[in-house]
Amino acid sequence: MSWISLLLLVKIVVTLVLVAIPFLFVSKEKLEIIVNIKANSPQFFRLYGVAIIALLVGYSFGIPLAESGVFPWGVVSMGVVSNGGAAFILVSAGLNSKNRVLALFFLFITLGLVLSTLFSQFAVQKAW
Repeated sequence: MSWISLLLLVKIVVTLVLVAIPFLFVSKEKLEIIVNIKANSPQFFRLYGVAIIALLVGYSFGIPLAESGVFPWGVVSMGVVSNGGAAFILVSAGLNSKNRVLALFFLFITLGLVLSTLFSQFAVQKAW
């Protein structure tokens, strides 16, 4: 598996477990506490969960490209905007114990994706 495929796979799995599944299945009341946002309806949170799943589907298209030796420029560009934007929003809102881990995760994914663009030939090489 290539380096960029590994990065995308980590992004997909961690985001699925820590973001998408909770927003799809955790109660509205618990989500309001976790994200410190009041919603009139649980659909607000469910729609966000579906949007995250859609992004993860987009990320998954980068893996076959990378495994065939083609750098997934579109997927990586999407990831830089998505993860960089998420990290920026979380940091600008003020880090606390609830969002620090996700902010760092999004920041590290952004840095990994940016580095992969600078070293795109290395990124599609097999990691082992």
